[in-house]
Amino acid sequence: MTVDLPIPIVVTRHQCPFCRITRAKRPAMVAHIGRCWHNPAARACKTCAHYEPADPDGPYPEHPGWDEGCAQERSLTAGLQVGCPQWQPTA
Repeated sequence: MTVDLPIPIVVTRHQCPFCRITRAKRPAMVAHIGRCWHNPAARACKTCAHYEPADPDGPYPEHPGWDEGCAQERSLTAGLQVGCPQWQPTA
């Protein structure tokens, strides 16, 4: 009787140094790094001094809480921004 055992393989993944997400293909990861919300060079919302993170607690128990926002009154309803001309580094 023969018993088949699994064969180990080595897989190369490429990881973003800012958010730790991985991709199988290097060009896909390079493209991600250029627009990563946590990359200060991308001038994205999450690395901006004007970014206001979401607050799940509202002023009273029935209130759903507050969405994330921008102190410069840019709309984030369509999603976080990258390449913002009003971006400023966090202190």
